[in-house]
Amino acid sequence: MPRLKGDIPGKAVNVTDLNTLSFQDRLAIGLGRLKSERGLTNKDLAEQLGVSEAYMSQVTRGMRDVKLTTLDKMTREWNVTIEDLFTVTEDDLARIAAAKARRTKRKTAQPSS
Repeated sequence: MPRLKGDIPGKAVNVTDLNTLSFQDRLAIGLGRLKSERGLTNKDLAEQLGVSEAYMSQVTRGMRDVKLTTLDKMTREWNVTIEDLFTVTEDDLARIAAAKARRTKRKTAQPSS
């Protein structure tokens, strides 16, 4: 899950409060939706933009800022609007909650040593 403004490491954050989402978080969610809808990976997105996969991974996790020129390239390359990239929908929140539940389930299923 992307970082949220004012979050405290180790403390659960309620993603349903959209007012707490930074632009980085919103972009990460929008890119996650784009990847999901189009069946793409970070590697695919990186190749389309001409950037490294590591950079794309950081952007899709909300850990890296992007330049306006990169946002412009995203909109042109993927035929989306900036609004599309920053809009967070109820479906996005459901997708994030499902992914978080899968991660939690995997963590609790691992045997402790």
